[in-house]
This record gives sequence, C-alpha cells and structure tokens, in this order.
Amino acid sequence: MMASRQDTLGRDTTAKVVAERLREEIQHGMLAPGTRLRQNDVARRFGVSTTPVREAFAQLQAEGLVRIDPHRGAVVFHPTVEDVLEFYEIREALESLAVGHAIPHLRREVARDLTALIDRMRRTEDARKWLRLNDEFHLRLYEAAGRPRLSGLIDNLRDASAPYIYMFVASRPVSERSNEEHQAILDACVRGDSNAAQRAIRQHLRDASKQLARFLSARDAETAP
Repeated sequence: MMASRQDTLGRDTTAKVVAERLREEIQHGMLAPGTRLRQNDVARRFGVSTTPVREAFAQLQAEGLVRIDPHRGAVVFHPTVEDVLEFYEIREALESLAVGHAIPHLRREVARDLTALIDRMRRTEDARKWLRLNDEFHLRLYEAAGRPRLSGLIDNLRDASAPYIYMFVASRPVSERSNEEHQAILDACVRGDSNAAQRAIRQHLRDASKQLARFLSARDAETAP
C-alpha cells in the first residue's frame, strides 16, 4: 500500500513538471497556437511515461492552454476574436474588483515596488521581459486585496491569455501607452481613489482587448485559404 501511494505521488509530481514545461513553451510562443501535442512524442521528449503526460494535458486543458480534440488529441489553444473578447470581459470584472479591495491595504513599500516595476517596463525593449514585469505589476497589486481565491482566478485567466498576448507584443515595439496606463492605475491607488483606479483598470483592459482583436483578425485574414 505504501509503495502504491509513493508511486502516485511520484506520478503526480512528474505530471506537474511536464505541465509546467509545456505551459512555459506555450506562453512564450515556442509552441504556436494550433500545434498538435502527440502524447507519445511528448513522453519521449521528457523521458517519462504517457500517464503523466496525459495528466499534464488535462491540467493544461483546465487552464485553457490546450484543447482536447476527439480526433486530433491535445492541441495548443488557437484563440478567436470572440475568445479574446470573452477573456477580457471576465478579466475586467475580476481585476476591477481586486483593485477596489487592494486600495485600503496598499502599503507604502508595495507602492514603491510597483513604481519601480513601471520604471523597469519603460526601460526594457525586450517583449518577454516586459510581459513578465507586466504580470508582476498586476499580480503584486491584486495580492494587496487579501483575496487569494480572487487572485487565483485572475492568475489563471492571465496565464490562459499569455500566448496570444506574447504574439502581439513580440510583433511590434513595446507601447509606451501601456506604461502610462499602468502609471494611471497606480496613481489612483496611491491617492486612495477606488473609482478612478477601477476606471483605469477597465480602460486598460479594454484597450488591450481591442488591440488584440485587431491583431488576431489580421492574422486570421493572412492565414485564410
């Protein structure tokens, strides 16, 4: 009985490692949207059995990063414009709620750290580094809300959005407008103006969703037969 339990723990750990590696490759654009993930190929690449790979696929499906097709198996999520707009509609509701809860608990040292993050975002021209700083800014701000379930939901949605956000950001220079929007969010939070902060978050996400929708529409038009 003890050996069986240890085997299960080992398999669970392996599945998490495989999921983590695949998640990183999807989010960084190394596995493009629409890529078919063959179970046996992934198992050979990571030197594991197919069981943890199958469990990793199920975990990534729950996160919205892959879809399990009855005929093709696991396929990296290929977002449509409608997918993007729905993701951002949900994010807008959750992230504006989080920032409203965060403001009364925003410590001075956290505000200083967020200011430093914006400064680093302004200085970098590396898309991948900018995206990491962008995620850190938002998630650090929402942590101040003290709502771990809310933060977890937002984190999952941001992870699911990451592949096509990376494609978009990597296709053009980093926008200074986004940095200014981050500054407007933080300024409102420091002032304790919840309404202004929530408006700034909603506007920030709406602008991003519109830009992504245009980007995906243009991409789909280019690849249409």
